Amino acid sequence: MLFPRTLARSIAAEVLIFAGIGFLAFIVILLIQNLAQRLEELVAVGMSFRDASAVVIHLVGMVSPYAVPVGFLFGVLAAVGRLSADSEVTAMRSCGLGLGAIFGPVIAIATVLALLTALLMIRVEPEARKELRSVLASVASRGAIFAPGRFHTVGGRVLYVQSRDIDDESLLKRIFIADRTNPKRPFLIFAQSARFRFDPDQLLIHLEMENGDIHLESADLSGHQRIAFEGFDYTHDASTLIDATRLLKPSEMDLSQLADVMDRPLNPALGRQPSQYRAHFHRRLAIPFAPFVFAALGVPLGLRRSRAARSWGVLVCIALVGGYYMLLGFGQFMGETGRMPAAIALWLPNLLFGLASIPLLRSAQRGMA
Repeated sequence: MLFPRTLARSIAAEVLIFAGIGFLAFIVILLIQNLAQRLEELVAVGMSFRDASAVVIHLVGMVSPYAVPVGFLFGVLAAVGRLSADSEVTAMRSCGLGLGAIFGPVIAIATVLALLTALLMIRVEPEARKELRSVLASVASRGAIFAPGRFHTVGGRVLYVQSRDIDDESLLKRIFIADRTNPKRPFLIFAQSARFRFDPDQLLIHLEMENGDIHLESADLSGHQRIAFEGFDYTHDASTLIDATRLLKPSEMDLSQLADVMDRPLNPALGRQPSQYRAHFHRRLAIPFAPFVFAALGVPLGLRRSRAARSWGVLVCIALVGGYYMLLGFGQFMGETGRMPAAIALWLPNLLFGLASIPLLRSAQRGMA
């Protein structure tokens, strides 16, 4: 009786080692992807190393709920596949051990990781999204976008500040702005000085300029108009930099907030359909069940691995993860747009993958008998 317990600990340890490797690899991939998408914004706001570190930490919190099930699937496929390839499964069969000797420790780990994923999905991810927005808003409020002596390209604008007052950093000297957000009416602004002010409620950057000129151009550069001013308030929408509004997005709400909003009638102030909140509510509940689904699929698929297929685990992991999250994205779209009830659309990947695991587990059970 001690041998199965020892075997269970050995299998569990091996699954966890491979799962840790898979988790770290997937985290790095997701971080690179997310940072690449935000690279222009990060450069635009002139982040310091401390700000960039905070962004990375919050991004890890955002992607971890998705990386945990993926790492676990890779761990199951790699560990069980190694047992099969090295004929250890054959030795287990000769000792009268069935599929439960492998599936038992795997499902135990799946239970722990499901609880961890639920915690990350329900608490950590929405908080990380809010904190990420807060970091970007904080950078914008400090006026880092107006670092002196550098040209900054933000959307259709080019901004340049020659210097900032040492005692009052909100005071800028010699400002140049080329605004081409409206291609039909581009214009240039030159000002001797300006005072920077950030409105956190409206997410607007105000430049209260003094003593300057506005040069209006036609789209074909055939006409030119110059307007001199003593005072001019140039306003820039900071939400284009920090991807934020005053209202919480569904992805930033916890379960209680989503439950409070999702069944209300459409409120124009929210700017979103109730179906969008229902979709995010069920996504938070559905993803933590992914470790159970991946356990049911990973064990029988891992048992099919042979010595000649060393890359089998990686390939199957990529295929399963791609299929699962593709279905999840499809369900998110169908649920948010109201084309399908969110309670069905977001649980569809778990349902389909769970059904697919039944014949595989039966076949594996017969092979271990």
